[in-house]
Amino acid sequence: MSDKRSRDPNKRRDRRKNESTGRPFLQAPIILDRRERPSDNTVQEVSTKQEELSTTISSSSSAIPFMRKPNKFNSETILKIIQVILLLALSENKVSENRLFYLILHKIQNTQTFSTQPNDEFLFQGHKTDGIDMYITPERAILLDTEPLSCWTVLDQVLRTGTVNGLPPDQWLEMETIYNIIFMFSICNVVLIVNDGPDIDMDLLQLVQRAEMLKFCIPDFPLLAREQQDMHYYPDIVFVCNKCTSSEFTFKNYRDLQIILQSFFDKSQLKTRGLVNLGDVLPSFQYQGGNLFFLSDIQDGDVNIESFPVLMSALRDQVLATPRKSGRKGQVSEKDWYRNAVKTFENIRKSEYINEYLQVVRKLRD
Repeated sequence: MSDKRSRDPNKRRDRRKNESTGRPFLQAPIILDRRERPSDNTVQEVSTKQEELSTTISSSSSAIPFMRKPNKFNSETILKIIQVILLLALSENKVSENRLFYLILHKIQNTQTFSTQPNDEFLFQGHKTDGIDMYITPERAILLDTEPLSCWTVLDQVLRTGTVNGLPPDQWLEMETIYNIIFMFSICNVVLIVNDGPDIDMDLLQLVQRAEMLKFCIPDFPLLAREQQDMHYYPDIVFVCNKCTSSEFTFKNYRDLQIILQSFFDKSQLKTRGLVNLGDVLPSFQYQGGNLFFLSDIQDGDVNIESFPVLMSALRDQVLATPRKSGRKGQVSEKDWYRNAVKTFENIRKSEYINEYLQVVRKLRD
C-alpha cells in the first residue's frame, strides 16, 4: 500500500509535466477479456431464424387479408408482417453485406401484389377481393384494396351466406359502400377511385359526397390524446379511368370529366386537386383541373398515347410522392397506424351520427 501511495505523486507530477509541454498524457492500455467464439449450436440458431424471417417476408410478397366479413381484422398476421418489414427496412443499408435480405427485397419488388380477374371470371365466380386486402411496399407504403363498391356480387354473396341485418338489400349495399368509403377516408393518405373507361358512375360520386358528410368528427388517430387528434382530416382523392381504348383516350373526354368532377366537388373538403397531373406525361392533356388520370389499354404505346406501363409508372410515382400522414406530434409508426385503424373502424360502425342518418333513410323509404 505504501509503494502505491509513493507512486501516486510521481504520476501526478508526470501528468502536469506532459500538460505543460502540450503532449497528451498516455494511460496504460486496458486489456479486455477475450470473447468466446460462438458455438456451432448458436450459429445454427441464427441461421434458422434467418430462414424463418426469409419465409415470413416471402409470404408477404403478395397481398394478405386486412379485413374480412363480418368485420374481422387479421391482426396477428398483419402485426407480424409489419414487424418483419421494419426489420427489412433496417437492413436495407446492409444489402450488399447480407445476400438474404437482398434476394428477399428483389423478390418483393418483382412479385404481383393484388391478383387480377378477367371479366368472364368475374361474371361466373363473382368478385375475388372479399373485404379489404393489404400490401406493404419496400418503401413502407401500405396499400389497401377494397372489394368492389356498390357491386351486385357483394350483395349476392351476402344474401347467400350472411345477413343484411333486417335492411332492404339495396339499402344494405348502399350503407356498406358508405361505411367502406368513410373508413378509407379516415385512415388513408390517398384514396384512388378506379373505374373502367372514362365514364365515372354518378351514383358512386353521390355516395362519395354522402360519405364525406357522414365522416363528421371521426378523428384520424382515435387512440391518441384528444388534443393530438385531427377531427376534420380528409385525404387526397384521385380518380383513375382504367382500360381506356384509343377512341376513349381523348382530350375531350378528359376535359369533360374534369368539368363534371369540379362541379361535384367544388365546395368539398376532400383534397381533389394538386396531386396528380396527366399533362406531366402527355403535354397535350395539360389541364388545370383535379386529380384525374387516364390509363390506356395499350401495352406498346401509340402515336398520341403512351403505353399502360409508362402511364402506370407515372401515376405510381406521383401518388407515392405524397407526404406520409403524421400525428400532431410527429410520424406515426405502422403498428400505431394499424391499431388506430381498427379503432376507427369501430367508431364508424358505432357512430350515432351515422346511425341517425340510417334511421332517417329507412323512414323515408318505408
